Amino acid sequence: MDFTTMDIRTVAQGTRGDGVRYLQLFLQQYTALFNEKVNPSCPKCLTQYLAKYKNHFKAMADTSKYRLHAKYENIPLAFGSPILVNNTNITTEYATQLLARPNGKSLFAHIPTQAQLEAAKPKPRKKRAAKQQPLQHTIKKQASLETDDTDTLPNNEAE
Repeated sequence: MDFTTMDIRTVAQGTRGDGVRYLQLFLQQYTALFNEKVNPSCPKCLTQYLAKYKNHFKAMADTSKYRLHAKYENIPLAFGSPILVNNTNITTEYATQLLARPNGKSLFAHIPTQAQLEAAKPKPRKKRAAKQQPLQHTIKKQASLETDDTDTLPNNEAE
C-alpha cells in the first residue's frame, strides 16, 4: 500500500475492497518503520505521522549513488565542520569534497561511474514556447452617441 500518495482524509476514512481500513494498515507500517507509540484517535497526530512518513520516503528517494563504508558513517565533511556525512544525507557535492581528501576513495564502499552519475541526473524540463501573436481588438464604432435624454430623465438639476 502506497501511503505517500494519499491525503490524510483517505488514510483516516478509507477502506480496502475487503473492508480493512487504511488507517489500521498505515499505523502498522508506521510503527514498524519508526518504532514509536501512536495515538490513532488524535487527528493532529495522524497528520504529523503521515507527514513524517512521506518525508522519510521522499528523503530515501533523493539519496545519492555514493555509499560510505559502515565505519565512516557520520564522518565530518571537513576538519572542524559541523556537517556529519552519512549514507542517508550524502549528496554528490559532499562526495566530491570527501573524494578530494587524501585517500578519499578509501572512505567509500561504492563510487558510481561517470555514466551512472549522468543517468541519475534529472533532465531539465523543456519550456513551452509562448505563442507570440498580437492581440486582435475589434472596436465597433457607433454611428451616433448623441441623444436627447433631457426630456426622459426626471432630474431637475440637469436643466
